[in-house]
Amino acid sequence: MAMGWEVVIYEDFMQGICPHVDLMRFEDGIAIVSLESPSVMHFSPVERDGNEIPKAVKIPVYLSPGSLVIMWGDARYKWKHEINRKPGFQIWRGREIEQYMRTSITLRKLCLHE
Repeated sequence: MAMGWEVVIYEDFMQGICPHVDLMRFEDGIAIVSLESPSVMHFSPVERDGNEIPKAVKIPVYLSPGSLVIMWGDARYKWKHEINRKPGFQIWRGREIEQYMRTSITLRKLCLHE
């Protein structure tokens, strides 16, 4: 693999991932492959420069097994992403989706500082 790339293989035994923006030590452009269990990833805006953002703003995105998510630009820096796997949070089209173990593969490149 080319120098500076990080590959993360994450097995999610129903705990999910908390809302976050990936660290700034990674370059723009992050790819995530979601495997095994379907999931709903929620995107919510990041508060910046004192701008008040309604807390209820969450955009759901359905991830079927084998889905590829690519985040760059505003999606990478201005939106947090999360997968809340607690009961009642994995809702798609009005129905709670059945949850299994979810494995994800994340590809991101470390910023190289000279």
